[in-house]
Amino acid sequence: MTKDAGKVLVVGMDGLRYDRLTRSPSMAPVLHRLMATGAHGTSLLPYGEADGQAENGPSTSMAYTDSGPGWSSVLTGVWPDRHGVTGNDFIGADYTRHPDFLSRAISARPGLRAAAAVSWPELVRRGVLGASIGRRVHYDGESDGYETADRLVAHTAEHWLTEEDPDVVFVYFGATDEAGHATGPLSPAYDQALLAQDSHLGRLLEALEARRADPARADERWTVLVTTDHGHLDSGGHGGDTRAEQEVFVILAEPGRPDGTRLDSPRLVDIAPTVLDRLGIPVDPAWDLQGRTLPQPTTPTSEWS
Repeated sequence: MTKDAGKVLVVGMDGLRYDRLTRSPSMAPVLHRLMATGAHGTSLLPYGEADGQAENGPSTSMAYTDSGPGWSSVLTGVWPDRHGVTGNDFIGADYTRHPDFLSRAISARPGLRAAAAVSWPELVRRGVLGASIGRRVHYDGESDGYETADRLVAHTAEHWLTEEDPDVVFVYFGATDEAGHATGPLSPAYDQALLAQDSHLGRLLEALEARRADPARADERWTVLVTTDHGHLDSGGHGGDTRAEQEVFVILAEPGRPDGTRLDSPRLVDIAPTVLDRLGIPVDPAWDLQGRTLPQPTTPTSEWS
């Protein structure tokens, strides 16, 4: 039986350390509220660990804890041994066999409305986000600064959620990673970047709440996922195999989910199959996804407000 189709918003916050996020509600009130009314959990990125079996023996997911491999894993639902990206040079990328979840959704359901807005232009220029995505906007945080580019991303996504009718939206913010590189994740600048991204997320959630209050859209069922691609050393920077660099998180909020529940070691590759599931698109075994679908809620309760 075909499942009812929902809608999904995925928000990526680059280089956001979980322990810095959770240490004080005042630094990220929207994210804390989302965790309190939804579900969340953490896991460690694989770094040189066997992951499944290839034709000629065990495959490996080893890659630098960098944004290229991280966001490729989030968007494709497979680890670097399959999507091919092991660094920010994107050498070896195979997005033809392993496309992003928005492109898969469009292919599976022609007419589906997908949109992506990012402040790291490489996600578009390198093909991580495929050309079939109807709305695919990138701003240049590298040249214009991520504070500015993230603000433009938030404005664009808010417009889509307010004025248009997307089915799935991917949003990327990069200021936390920029601040982590510049002054480290223990710095006031990192806190300020986190607070700004939290505010951007708040605007997007407010747009979803406004949709729910609209009688013409009141029956929409939105799932919200928030994640990161890697962490940072205390001194700033990443790419290695320390826990501070490897720990990632997933926050999941949707109607019917009990408040403050824990997800069991959610991984970056779990995002793609979960998005497809909430869109009502069955995962084809031929896609060879390595992630698992995060469980749907069973207990009626409020949304993320």
